[in-house]
Amino acid sequence: MSRRITVRNIIASLALQIFTLINGLIVPKLILSFFGSDVNGLVSSITQFLNYITLLEGGIGAVVMAALYKPLAENDSEKVGAVIRAAKNFFKSIALIYVVYAVFLAIIGPLVIWKSFEWKYVALLVVVIAINSFVQYYFSICYKILLNADRKGYVVYLTQIVFLIVNLLLAIIVIRMYPSIHILKLANAIAFCIQPLVFSIFVKKHYRIDEKCEPDKAALSQRWDGFGQNIAYVVHMNTDVTVLTLLSSLSNVSIYSVYNLVAVGLKNIVVAVSSAILPSLGRVLVKEDIDETNKAFDTYELVIGLVTTFLYSCGAMLINKFVSIYTMNITDANYSQPVFGLLLIIAMAFGSIREPYINVANAAGHFRRIAKYAYIEAIINIAVSVVLVWKLGLIGVAIGTLIASMYRYIAQILYLRNNVLNRPIIKSIKSCCCCILTFSVNYYLLSLLFEKMQPQTYGAWFIEAILTAIAVGLVTLVVSMLFH
Repeated sequence: MSRRITVRNIIASLALQIFTLINGLIVPKLILSFFGSDVNGLVSSITQFLNYITLLEGGIGAVVMAALYKPLAENDSEKVGAVIRAAKNFFKSIALIYVVYAVFLAIIGPLVIWKSFEWKYVALLVVVIAINSFVQYYFSICYKILLNADRKGYVVYLTQIVFLIVNLLLAIIVIRMYPSIHILKLANAIAFCIQPLVFSIFVKKHYRIDEKCEPDKAALSQRWDGFGQNIAYVVHMNTDVTVLTLLSSLSNVSIYSVYNLVAVGLKNIVVAVSSAILPSLGRVLVKEDIDETNKAFDTYELVIGLVTTFLYSCGAMLINKFVSIYTMNITDANYSQPVFGLLLIIAMAFGSIREPYINVANAAGHFRRIAKYAYIEAIINIAVSVVLVWKLGLIGVAIGTLIASMYRYIAQILYLRNNVLNRPIIKSIKSCCCCILTFSVNYYLLSLLFEKMQPQTYGAWFIEAILTAIAVGLVTLVVSMLFH
């Protein structure tokens, strides 16, 4: 039953990633076509500034989930209610801070940041875009965390898919009938505002939660350690662009952004699979049966290793060819950067393959004890990138990310062995060697097979991508069977 639930969550999570990608490609394209690049840039910029406030929330979701695993496994409704009540109080505070920040941004932003548009035009757009995040924080985020922790993530994913489709249909209708960016974003906000009602109805039907119970404040005692980890993660993920902006050139920032579009897309798929598996492992973890936990972790590690190796092997072969088509008519910068592309893919692969080690430590409630590794990772990335960017440019920042990610991977392996699972380190070494060998064999063989293929259209690239995926899948399966 547990395996069936996990598979259901994985499929629903992957489906959500696909629909999110489709929505993310079509809606901006509609905005570009009907409102122009300036308005599209304005929407992107406002969204980015509003997203900064999410740093306050960062890490709290993982803390709440870790606190819910045990009472859910023991069917302790009273404890579940106390944790949810404490989380609701916290997120409501975040929502109120968000309102103040959004109002401030609506008043000051048009005067300081987005001066090329009328003040009223920008201010109203900020308020409309901010509605969506406010509703998520104030009404639905706790229910989503509860459902994910109880291995019912598929409910969340399928609900979000439905509203992504509704959002896309509303966007098309609004643009055809009344082309206004404000009405378009308001329709988007209204569509997503219905989500909390769906989650609320489902939770009230399947859980007995006393909304008036005493909040369990101790459940969030490690919220600042989770917050610190999130800050460090944000710094680590944004170091490259910041360093290139300050110490290199904007053309290099543009090149990096295009390659990173692919690398981050692959990482999001790994995270989606990992997030679908984690609640089942968290439920095993709270039983404190070390043998059963180790068996569950072995499966978790194997699945993430296979998914990471498969995706990034394909990415290593296809990223440069994709970028060459994507930037075919752009001549103001050299987008042909094969060495940088390969290094970025490898760096992101190490950032993905460590997912099980970090997530299990968090699920065990060790936020405070592993936070230092996140801080050191960010510091290493900044230091190495700053030193190398002068001579190596894009390759320098990619090396910085790679070294920092490798450090965190090794540190988390050692921490998990000594403090959570007590598993032989040879298992982690074996898993890592399997991934490295599979990636190397895939890259070498496919370089020979597809070296002469240089697709000039998306259709030709897609055909090569299918052939690459089949070949990578076969090699990954064979090598994995030899190792496992």
